[in-house]
Amino acid sequence: MKDPIRLVGPDKTTTVFRLDKQHVWLDQLCGVPCAPATADAAGAEGGLTELATSLGRFMDDDLTVTGATADDGKARMVWQIAGGELVWESTWTVCSRTGVVSRSDVLHNASGRPVTLFRCQARFVFPPATWEVYAQQSHWCGENQGAWQQLHTGAFRFGCAGGRTTQDGTPYVALREVGAETGLAFHLLPRGNWAIEVRRRSVVNSAACTVLALGIASQDLHLALSPGESFAMPEILIQALPQGQPHLAAPALHAFFQDRFAASARPELSVVYNTWFDQFEVLELPRLRQQLQAAKRLGCEIFVVDAGWYGPEADNWWSQAGDWRERRTAAFGGHMKTFADEVRAAGLGFGLWMEPERFGASVPIRKEHPEWFFPRHAAFARIDLTRPEACEYLKREISRLVEIYELAWMKIDFNFELGHDESGAELSGYYAAWHGLLDEIRARHPGTVFEGCASGGMRFDLNTLAHFDAHFLTDTVHPIDVLRIWQGALLRLPPGAIIKWAVLRSAGRTIPIYTKSLADSPVAIVAPGGALWEPAETVDLDFAVTVALPGIFGLSGDLASLPDAAIERLAGHVAFYKCWRRMIRASAAHLLTPPGKKEDRQGWAAIQLAYPETGDHLVFVYRLDDGSCTKTLHLRDLDANATYRVVLHPEVGGPAQEHSGVSLMDEGLRVELPQRNRAAVYVVTRRIDSEATAS
Repeated sequence: MKDPIRLVGPDKTTTVFRLDKQHVWLDQLCGVPCAPATADAAGAEGGLTELATSLGRFMDDDLTVTGATADDGKARMVWQIAGGELVWESTWTVCSRTGVVSRSDVLHNASGRPVTLFRCQARFVFPPATWEVYAQQSHWCGENQGAWQQLHTGAFRFGCAGGRTTQDGTPYVALREVGAETGLAFHLLPRGNWAIEVRRRSVVNSAACTVLALGIASQDLHLALSPGESFAMPEILIQALPQGQPHLAAPALHAFFQDRFAASARPELSVVYNTWFDQFEVLELPRLRQQLQAAKRLGCEIFVVDAGWYGPEADNWWSQAGDWRERRTAAFGGHMKTFADEVRAAGLGFGLWMEPERFGASVPIRKEHPEWFFPRHAAFARIDLTRPEACEYLKREISRLVEIYELAWMKIDFNFELGHDESGAELSGYYAAWHGLLDEIRARHPGTVFEGCASGGMRFDLNTLAHFDAHFLTDTVHPIDVLRIWQGALLRLPPGAIIKWAVLRSAGRTIPIYTKSLADSPVAIVAPGGALWEPAETVDLDFAVTVALPGIFGLSGDLASLPDAAIERLAGHVAFYKCWRRMIRASAAHLLTPPGKKEDRQGWAAIQLAYPETGDHLVFVYRLDDGSCTKTLHLRDLDANATYRVVLHPEVGGPAQEHSGVSLMDEGLRVELPQRNRAAVYVVTRRIDSEATAS
């Protein structure tokens, strides 16, 4: 027996591997015990891999360890399989600041013949106990909806099948033993279709262990590896669950993400107005000029024209995706570049919507190169990006739009499923090409922000996010929908990369207020009741905006219809956001209240954004349909010995409260919102030593 390999996190929790002459097994993962290797379990359900190939199906007994090293927070294990014809390499690292563990696996074909993969996943085995599984359901306008389920018998299986990586479920799972205050969260960074399975498995007469297997989907996998070729499996991030609660693990994930991408990420992003919720695809130049003037008055910095600007037909934007010639009979009449110049003359950058991966039946390039496309349902086709010439075409087309219209912003949408991958690669080859295309385009156009979208959030995972500057959260823009969907998203995504819109328009004096005549009632401000304007709902402007502020702030709707008082109020929010956007971009989110279901309109919600570089915090508080007008919130991640100034936005500069860090964490911050469906933002800043000395 060799000495164990240990990866130690910042809180002293350990990941421990034990080794003998042939095997490596996990003894502990982020402080949580794993199943011990036994004679029965080792062959059937033990070990760290699940592998089935044309050379055979291989169990733990079939893998021979040829190397196991550890150094400076990194461990690397290598196994030979099938007499050395296959080599499996597994690399594990622990983040010294957050304790997040990364696992990356590669399978090499070291033989002289092709080998076909049928199953190739990472495995984790946990001891006999009653375990619970937390997973997220995710569908259009109902993304990131999580729940715990007890694994009594059998298995839970979920994943994606059509290339939309967060449709049906998200690549995230948490496990905890019933009654325990520990647990683990697993984040899969997909490259193509993915699958997660949690199952109970007993061997011979032993008690049932719980087995987690995750990685590339295996339902249709028959991926051929040529001699000398390798297959890199999706990276897996693993983190401990404080008190067994997924929402308490979120800040560590956000900090990990910030550390990984800080060097390449834009430190801040502009305030965007998008045309979509004005009249959807109906683009009328006089109205757009009105919205441009309103956006300028509010302090918006980018004006994005959404769908409806392209294609030869005047009334069918949906079917003409892929034909990125400018529309001549409607919209700008072929003169969108002139309007883009107007936008720039007004002091805003110009942006455009595009959906590069979907091609309608009448698109000319499909007729010129039918061999480049895989037809899909409803006459759409996806382009075969594994063909270099097809991939180059799409790069040129995206670059052409960026260059012709001098784009400061491009919104890239994804409104269909890619379909069955006949190559047997479960779309892993497609996604390697797609991600490479995005990286090349962004490098070629460093002055353009590229925003991801997928019918809202139907392809919103950590790996996709790494190839965009930001990503849209969801197509529903009802403020409470957005709040609830955002809460669930924060379990697996950083707040500063998520775009949310406040969507508003005036309904005029059409709704009388109790005790007032219609003429004396204020102008009603309405927001969409979902992804459409029917039905619209009256909304408090501050509430709608405060939902959108923490992240990347955007606006849509009919801003030109808003009364002067609403414009001034909204402009104040925009100015506040600009003061704090760098902090928000690089923050970690503490969910002071657990995520709620989208349908849950009750209670309170609160999120604290923490910026460790300065010790500043923003606390966003939402009173929904709750009978109490006060709430005490226990803040987190403060210096217990420091003094903090607490100011309520938008009254920044007014009287401030002062509290010690320990009192804000232990006794809490008492907030008051006298009306239902209202919101507030508290700015919590640490007093510097000179201030404390002067006082």
